[in-house]
Amino acid sequence: MMYLHQDSGLMNVSYFKFEVDDSTGNLEASRSVPFRLTPNISEFLSPFGISGTFSASVVATARCLVQPNFKLPSILQAILRDEIIAVHRKRFKDDKPNVDSNGDITDNTPKIDMENIINVVNNNVAAIMSRLNSISYFDNMETNKIASLIQAATNPDFLCRMDPAWHPWL
Repeated sequence: MMYLHQDSGLMNVSYFKFEVDDSTGNLEASRSVPFRLTPNISEFLSPFGISGTFSASVVATARCLVQPNFKLPSILQAILRDEIIAVHRKRFKDDKPNVDSNGDITDNTPKIDMENIINVVNNNVAAIMSRLNSISYFDNMETNKIASLIQAATNPDFLCRMDPAWHPWL
């Protein structure tokens, strides 16, 4: 979730939301639409802007995140660790709290297996970094990963499958 301030152009990130599979803890990469590029946004950018400036900006951003090595994997590990622990706690949460012999409520969350959490986080970070690496290399528009992502993001058949909260019709 990002906020752009109209007066200064400052961007604030309020929180991150990841699509995490509750059973495995891995990131879900099976979305029909990789990002929202609705008909109105496409019309505003124009076909030349999408295939030119927008595609080049995506590649440049991916290169900035991957090539100079700004320790992105370490940052992703810190962010994803909290998300995976929350999924783990959600998975093992009971509706009824445990009550001990004194009548006090005890925590019924099992101990977190940190080795498993570390492995899941590292696998997710590796998946994100591999996607960024595949986007950051640009040979030509026909064989590029960006072209397939843009085609999926502008396809009306895929846009109709989006969550209505994203307002895919706008």
